[in-house]
Amino acid sequence: MTTPLLHDTDLARIAPLPDDMKRSQLMQMKGGFSPFSYKPVTTCYPDIFNVQSGMFGASPATPWKQIQAQVIRASRLGDEQRNNLQVAKALYEFASNAGAIARRHEFFPMHIGVGKKVSFWLPMVLAVDEKPHAIFIDPRRSKGLTELGRKFVFSMMHERIRAADADFADIKLGIIRFKDGDDDERSVRFYRDEGIELFSLDQLETMVAATYRIWQEVYEEREAGTRRKSTGTGPLI
Repeated sequence: MTTPLLHDTDLARIAPLPDDMKRSQLMQMKGGFSPFSYKPVTTCYPDIFNVQSGMFGASPATPWKQIQAQVIRASRLGDEQRNNLQVAKALYEFASNAGAIARRHEFFPMHIGVGKKVSFWLPMVLAVDEKPHAIFIDPRRSKGLTELGRKFVFSMMHERIRAADADFADIKLGIIRFKDGDDDERSVRFYRDEGIELFSLDQLETMVAATYRIWQEVYEEREAGTRRKSTGTGPLI
């Protein structure tokens, strides 16, 4: 039986917890599909953050109306379109106010454990306040990154980006989350890794291994229960 991989954000929020809390959180994980996807806005990140090709000089920022139209075309009507537009608008306003500009750079996934990899970064270097940042965006309203989850992500970013490549040893790290405002709008909360004592690589590997060990147990118990129900072979008492 193949145990499905956890979503990166779920791994980050669960892995730093004590084992009993890991199990509790993993038991709450539901199968099936999410009610909607944030993929429509993720495909607009290059336009939102004004990613430069570097071939013909700096290109102007994409107008909001164009990004708005892209998100609408890519989204299903209802919750998906509304949530993607809210995130896109919040990111666009953040990028505009910060004078953000980016260049594409492929930070490859980090392998951690057999058959497991994580990617807590966008394929770009983003200048915020004229300082280069590697960033991760968590658009979730619920079950998003906690304070411990952000520490986990920053630690992964440090190991994969700073520690692995001397060219990026001094790059800043940022995580973008969102807060709800009035009129059904959202705004950016920008977290930096400054002043945070990061997890070591050994700690990260231990946390990931423990999380997947418990997740395998939970998943196998769930599958066994499903089989018993389908065959009518539950306990007699």
